[in-house]
Amino acid sequence: MKKRIGIVPRSYIGDPNQNCMTDHYRLGNNYIKRIVEAGCTPIGLAPADNLLDEEALTLCDGFLVQGGSEFYPYHFQVIHHAVTHGKRYLGICLGNQLIYTYFALRRIVENEGYTGDLVKAICDYRAKHRADHLVLKKISGHRYEVPPRGSEDAAKHEVTVVPGTLLHRILGKDTMRICSFHNYCTPEDQNLVTVNAWSAMGDCVVEGVEYKDHILGVQGHPELDGLLPEIFDFLAK
Repeated sequence: MKKRIGIVPRSYIGDPNQNCMTDHYRLGNNYIKRIVEAGCTPIGLAPADNLLDEEALTLCDGFLVQGGSEFYPYHFQVIHHAVTHGKRYLGICLGNQLIYTYFALRRIVENEGYTGDLVKAICDYRAKHRADHLVLKKISGHRYEVPPRGSEDAAKHEVTVVPGTLLHRILGKDTMRICSFHNYCTPEDQNLVTVNAWSAMGDCVVEGVEYKDHILGVQGHPELDGLLPEIFDFLAK
């Protein structure tokens, strides 16, 4: 039986500039295609007002978190479920940043002695403190112009893969070229997750993080041209 991979959408819920007919979520076709090519069944996860039904998470064998510009409560539901149930998780761009952010905020609320639901405690802390800026680092020089289809190489730069990491075992090589469209990254000094890749431009930008053998993140966008299929094959194992 093929693995059922829940694809986590971008949210456009609650945007004050939208009219009542544009209250929606969005799934990227490139992500869906890469899941199909990996031999898995893609399932679009459907939050209601930015919250997922836990039963929807239970139905999935693994998860892919798309790129985006903002975290929502359902993002933390997904990674918490993957971490606690040992399910495979692939985070791309925002989904990569979510890995570190989840563990950093989890440590904060645990140290403060939260009560009740952990995910709710994390989301409440974020809402109160706008805490993403405490754990993410603003950078420059990594957001290329989005190129026409077929010209993806114009938006790529080289990344050094850290030997011995899950990503290195998956790719079987020390470098990769990957499309880059981000203004933020996770910090260089990390003791909650493992850095699996660095920018090869000499600017100390983290290009991927991971946790144990089932949580994998990359900061670039391998879904755009399908030239790094091994990253998506990880979900099919």
